[in-house]
Amino acid sequence: MTEKLLQEFSTPFYLYDEEIIKNKISFLNSLDFKFDFKFHFAVKANPNLAILNLVKRHNFGAEVVSAGELFKSLKAGFDPMNIIFDGPGKTEFDLKYAITQQIRSINVENLEEIAFINEYSLSKGLVTNIGIRINPDIDAKTLDKITTGKSGGKFGVSIDQIDFDSIANFKGVKLTTLSEHIGSQIVDHIQLISSYQKLVSLADKINSSLKTIQTLDFGGGFGVMDHSDKKLNFQDWQNELNELLKAKSYNILFEPGRYIVADSGELYTKVLYVKTSGNKRIIITDCSFSEYLRPALYDINPPIEVLNNSNDLDTYDIAGGICESTDFLAKDVSLPKIKQGDFIKLLNVGAYGSSMSSTYNSRPRPLEILKNKEEYRVIRSRDTLEDLCKNEIM
Repeated sequence: MTEKLLQEFSTPFYLYDEEIIKNKISFLNSLDFKFDFKFHFAVKANPNLAILNLVKRHNFGAEVVSAGELFKSLKAGFDPMNIIFDGPGKTEFDLKYAITQQIRSINVENLEEIAFINEYSLSKGLVTNIGIRINPDIDAKTLDKITTGKSGGKFGVSIDQIDFDSIANFKGVKLTTLSEHIGSQIVDHIQLISSYQKLVSLADKINSSLKTIQTLDFGGGFGVMDHSDKKLNFQDWQNELNELLKAKSYNILFEPGRYIVADSGELYTKVLYVKTSGNKRIIITDCSFSEYLRPALYDINPPIEVLNNSNDLDTYDIAGGICESTDFLAKDVSLPKIKQGDFIKLLNVGAYGSSMSSTYNSRPRPLEILKNKEEYRVIRSRDTLEDLCKNEIM
């Protein structure tokens, strides 16, 4: 199929494997939990409508962080009551839109949000379910740039700042959920369980008097490692969760995103030039950090395959054509000897590839293709040059 795709479509393009996505979903849905649970796909990982609809059809909810993600989730067919809204910087428009759509929960990360949600809900004759995202001050032991549960960060609210009795007096909101998410790419289940324990203890304490917390949202963060065979021990994680929640009656939510789609996605690119600069061999490709930002943003090398038959190895830096010195897709990687016109594919780009792409340098955003065994279809057309101008006024 690869040769056929490269003949039919110009690079760069993203290719997703539907079977991988469905297998990940089936695995999570088949876990032997002894409590009520539901998985909500973190839409920011990949908001393509075809991907969202695929996930929705397999009994997942959606977790969104903007009005745009909420709109796309509704358009993809998610029931509003299967959507939760997170995010540390919700605008008034975000909140108004989420309130009027009557979604399952708006998880606030700033206490000022509560008064606004209450007032606007009352003006519309509604009562809005809310959650509070707690900052548990737990180090996820992952990359600093993808750690979200430590004190001093922008995510969540410290427990000692929350007056739960005052919140219970609001007439336009109903606090039903406590939420947390400590980071991404987690392979140590002990860190996850520690954060869950804090949330369970807090919920038990609140319910001893107010009896309002029905749902605990444990976030996501299940690791998909690029260059390691490390992975989360789901069996131990499941068993310890069952023990933690024994005799509890909470509904439990999880928010996997990258885990569902990351390794379903590949980004195909063509070698434009091979050049020498000092002691470096540099590959210039027709994709860039506009198509895959994570290597430049997080200083990582993604898994790479060269589509040629060479058995000789050489060491390369792989760069894009963007006029930025940070526009590198990999550095000092040993690969089969590369020549002009070869094709390269970057692996594990199903999450935060297309979703973080841009039109920087006025480069049209690429094609996206979804395959299922030997069949495939375009799920996002390539931008045209006219698309670059369509929202501008001269």
